[in-house]
Amino acid sequence: MSTVGTASADAGGYTVGPCPPDEELEKLGDTVDMSGADRTLTFWEFPLSFKIAYIVGYLIAFISFFKLVPIVLGQIKNINKYKKRKEIINYVLNKPGCTPSEISKGLNISRGSVRYQLKALKGEEKLTLMSGGKFTRAFQNSYVLTNNEKIMIAHLKGDTRKQILLNILENPGITNQEISEKLSLDKSTTHWHIKKLREDDIIISEAEWKFTKYIINPAVEPDLLKWLKT
Repeated sequence: MSTVGTASADAGGYTVGPCPPDEELEKLGDTVDMSGADRTLTFWEFPLSFKIAYIVGYLIAFISFFKLVPIVLGQIKNINKYKKRKEIINYVLNKPGCTPSEISKGLNISRGSVRYQLKALKGEEKLTLMSGGKFTRAFQNSYVLTNNEKIMIAHLKGDTRKQILLNILENPGITNQEISEKLSLDKSTTHWHIKKLREDDIIISEAEWKFTKYIINPAVEPDLLKWLKT
C-alpha cells in the first residue's frame, strides 16, 4: 500500500492526508497537488526558534565530544599500560632473574617505562625485585621460587660466575689459582667472584695448608643443579 501523502487546495488552504490508491488519484485530477515542493528554503529563512534549537544542538554535541576525548584517551592509556604490565610479567615468568635492561631489549620497551612498570608491579605485589651489585633482578612474586633459588639464579646470570660454579662443582676442592688458570682470569677477578659467592653461602671454603679450596654448599647444591639445566 502506498504511504505518500496528498495535499489538496480548498478555499485557499491545504488538506494533508494518506495517499489514496492510483485509481482514485485519477478521478481527483488537478485537485491534488503532486508537483512537489514549491521551492527549497535556506537555513536563514527558518523561524528563529528553529535556528536557535539547531545551533544549540550542535554546540551541545561539540562540547560533549571534547568532554569525552580525555575519557577516551585515558581508557586507551590504561589499556596500553596494562598490556605492557602483562607482557613484563610473562617475560619475568619465562626468564626469572632478568634485569630491566634485558626486559627493555626483549620487549622493545624503553628502560624508563620498564623501571616504572616494575616499580608499579612490585607495589601491586605481582613481582619482587632483588638488588645485587649493580643489577636489579625481577622475579615472580609467589612461592614457586625459594629465596635461595632467587639468589642462585642471580649468580648464574653472569657467564663468568656460572663458569666458576661449574668448575667448583666438577672439581670439589679447587683453588683460586686453579680456577684462574682454567678460565684465563686474573686472580683478582676470580677472588672477587668467589667473595660474592661466599657471601651468599653458595660455596664453602676449606683451608688446607697454605691453600684455600672451595666446594659447593651442600644445602644449595640441588638448586644449583636444577638451574644449571634450565
